[in-house]
Amino acid sequence: MSLENWTPSNIDLDKAREIAYQRRSANKVRHLHHHAFRCRSAEETRAFYEGLLGFPLVAVCLEPIDPLTNEPKPYLHLYFEIGDGSALAFFDYPSHFKPEDFPQVDQFGHHIAMEVSGGDATIDAYQQKLIAAGIEVLEINHGYCRSIYFYDPNGMRVELATNVAVTERFFADKYQSVDADMAAWNTVRAQHYGSV
Repeated sequence: MSLENWTPSNIDLDKAREIAYQRRSANKVRHLHHHAFRCRSAEETRAFYEGLLGFPLVAVCLEPIDPLTNEPKPYLHLYFEIGDGSALAFFDYPSHFKPEDFPQVDQFGHHIAMEVSGGDATIDAYQQKLIAAGIEVLEINHGYCRSIYFYDPNGMRVELATNVAVTERFFADKYQSVDADMAAWNTVRAQHYGSV
């Protein structure tokens, strides 16, 4: 996504904030509790998220019984805290996940995106730290945010993003045009792929 198909409006941002507040207040789902993913190794995952990225490991749950089979096959559930209180969670589950289950093949279809504070300086610092650790980093300036993408040791695509000067106006405008944008996509999809 980019700014290519967007013309900034003159929408009153205070009004847009109030609309967003009302919309969010009506939603009973408050925020992400955790995003769970598999891991090859609890120690490797801890070294990456806590050691390299600085996400505190706040809970480690050793579970003795496999809940899918009710058999005594222990597994571990780890929780790394994010600044809003939510978490990235991982399962070290050797009876279910084999080394071949961790390919780095999906560039964008499945990824976890987290917003960082501190703007470009924070993105730059993470990018330098990851590159110094030998991790390939893809940087994309979407226009409405700046992001870096990389894989964790488990093959999960991770995005760290920072908002920019036009972020708030962009999303306020895009909210106003969701129906028109969906209709445009349905036309494009039908032309290129033959179905909606």
